[in-house]
Amino acid sequence: MSKIFGGRYEVLERLGAGGMAIVYKAKDLLLNRVVTIKVLREQFVTDEDFIRRFRREAQSAASLSHPNIVSVYDVGKDGDTEYIVMEYVEGRNLKEIIREYAPLSTDQSINLGRQITEAIQNAHEHHIIHRDIKPHNILVTTDGHAKVTDFGIARAVSSATVTHTGDIVGSVHYLSPEQAKGLPSNEQSDIYSLGIVLYELITGKVPYDGETPIAIALKHLQEQPVLPSKINPRIDKEFEAVIMRAIAKSPEQRYLSAKDLLEDLKHIQAGRPITQLAIPLADDPEATQTHKGMGKVLADSIEKIPLTPTKLKNKKRWRWIVAGLLLLFLLGIGIAFANYITLGTTKVPDLLGKTNTEAQGLIKQAKLSFNDGDVTYVYDNKVAKDLIVAQVPQAGETVKVGRLIVIVVSRGAEMAMFPDVTTGQLSKQNATMQIQNAQFTATPTFDTKPSADVPSGSVIQQSPPANTSYPKNGPIHLIISSGPQFVKINMPNVIGKTSTDAQKILAVDNKLVVQVETQDSTTSPVDVVMSTTPNPGETIQQGDQVTMVVSRGPGPVADGIDAKAILAQILGVVTKNGKVKPHGNH
Repeated sequence: MSKIFGGRYEVLERLGAGGMAIVYKAKDLLLNRVVTIKVLREQFVTDEDFIRRFRREAQSAASLSHPNIVSVYDVGKDGDTEYIVMEYVEGRNLKEIIREYAPLSTDQSINLGRQITEAIQNAHEHHIIHRDIKPHNILVTTDGHAKVTDFGIARAVSSATVTHTGDIVGSVHYLSPEQAKGLPSNEQSDIYSLGIVLYELITGKVPYDGETPIAIALKHLQEQPVLPSKINPRIDKEFEAVIMRAIAKSPEQRYLSAKDLLEDLKHIQAGRPITQLAIPLADDPEATQTHKGMGKVLADSIEKIPLTPTKLKNKKRWRWIVAGLLLLFLLGIGIAFANYITLGTTKVPDLLGKTNTEAQGLIKQAKLSFNDGDVTYVYDNKVAKDLIVAQVPQAGETVKVGRLIVIVVSRGAEMAMFPDVTTGQLSKQNATMQIQNAQFTATPTFDTKPSADVPSGSVIQQSPPANTSYPKNGPIHLIISSGPQFVKINMPNVIGKTSTDAQKILAVDNKLVVQVETQDSTTSPVDVVMSTTPNPGETIQQGDQVTMVVSRGPGPVADGIDAKAILAQILGVVTKNGKVKPHGNH
């Protein structure tokens, strides 16, 4: 029987699962429509503050009504289970489309970008910030209609920062620099994440990637992205300028509102110049060539600004202003480069595995700078607590004297109580789900082992042991029952035994499937085995079916003693002790 939430929503199938919820396709029995239900994982149920935030944010999201936003229909509770009921969208998420089709054309990217931006603009106008814009949260129907989901829910879960790496593994590629620092999200945070999505649509790649979530988050803070045109030369230059402004590291340099971003996307589609100037990348001697490229975009963008008749009169003066701005821009690069030369260089020390105090001593010796406020703390299963797990710049790099060093320090392994999945004969799938619900992130490994007591497919052993404190990302190993182990045996001899004793020997002791037949017999007592198939001693396999023939009488008594007694009664010569007395006339 299907699960029904709130007496109204009947589960049809499971669609997927995330860190916060398990997602089902369901039917609203009251309104007779298909819906999506997000069921909160068990670890959130006991957190009253979280539940309160979750309901408040979900109710706020329910106030949004826009064709590019997945509607929230209901927020409910069934027993201890909290759930959200949402609009069901037939289609795929944008991440799947990117994997299959990217890079998209400028027109395709802008078309999707406009729809997403309109959804974000509508939410911002209602004072709702998404906080987790990424392709996974954008659904696209078969006719190309984009719908953004999970508005406001990210706030209830947590502020996605590198202090909870388990929460941001799927989101870290789209994380704004202020979120990576643990600062509050704002409208510009959503714009940054959307800019990363646009970058990925047009190039097929995210601008920042790395082996760990920490490394990626640090790149959002420290590194400059490769220009999209370096990856996809076919990109429209003005669209590139829009993307680079959207992903500027400083919120003040990004679009101030989704409305402004939407205006520029519409201008590009209409063949008109964009209204916002391109943003040059931050000063860095190694990024000089990129700066020059952005300087050209800046000049091109200014040249394309439409001029009114009044402005035409001052066109020459405007060109002088542009030339002056470019001169100042290039002069700034020159000064930065000169400073780089005059200050000298130094090599970055290796800080990995060191304590914060030890690292500060090495940083000082190398004539580099350090700021306690830039230290990030993360859970790490491999590095002991209070030791450094990452640094930017990397050890051995040559940098200018005074360069700021950013370090990431381990909090040690994040622990949780590991559940018991060997009780209740759980299947492999149900055991894995229970482990995930307890917030453990590693994918279990499996072995099989015969068991006469546990049905095939059920968990019989686990590592780590049940109800022990264990790292959330530690390795997990489960042993699954393959059922009873059958071997070849000789057919036991049960002829002459009672049917009960024979059943025990054959079925219980030797794991055979027994079929019983009965026959009349004047030679074998009632309920005694007369023969078996196969015959005793023949080779058979445990689990095979065998047949035993059992006597149903009358047996040898009726053929002997009883007949003699009847004859004695006829002659009337039975003595008191049962002996036959000779008859007088015979």
